[in-house]
Amino acid sequence: MQIRRFTLRCAALALIALPANALGQAMIVELHEISSEAARRMVDACVAFGTEAGDALAVAVVDPAGNLLDFHALQGAPGTAILTARLKAETAARWRRSTSELSDRVDNNINRAPQWIGDFPRQGGLPILHNGEIIGAIGVGGGGDDVGCGRAAVQAVFGDTVQTER
Repeated sequence: MQIRRFTLRCAALALIALPANALGQAMIVELHEISSEAARRMVDACVAFGTEAGDALAVAVVDPAGNLLDFHALQGAPGTAILTARLKAETAARWRRSTSELSDRVDNNINRAPQWIGDFPRQGGLPILHNGEIIGAIGVGGGGDDVGCGRAAVQAVFGDTVQTER
């Protein structure tokens, strides 16, 4: 019995010691994310959209990990818009889906986890996906058409090369 355990332990150690590439996994992965320049341009495009509509909004753009890349609030934007723009962007990046979709799932008791872990599942946050990979997210707060503003900003910078829905 002890020989059998010893053999199993040795086999387990041998599997652990195998290089990852022998198991088909790369040791270094390449990740893509939007640039600071793209974030700035999206913010500018959304601000222009909001200004034209007469909205005092705030807009935030984050990288795939939810780190803030760019942000702007128009004069008169309420404090809640400033806070929720960033929260919506972070939530969209974390869940890799629009906050509108998350809002529907929470409201219909399909998945309430975003609410429980402190995310902000309300419309206005959009993931930015390139070939199915999250490269960032945009969040808009305080506007009359937060989703439209976010989509217009992404479209203005990236055209049809990225998606905002899975």
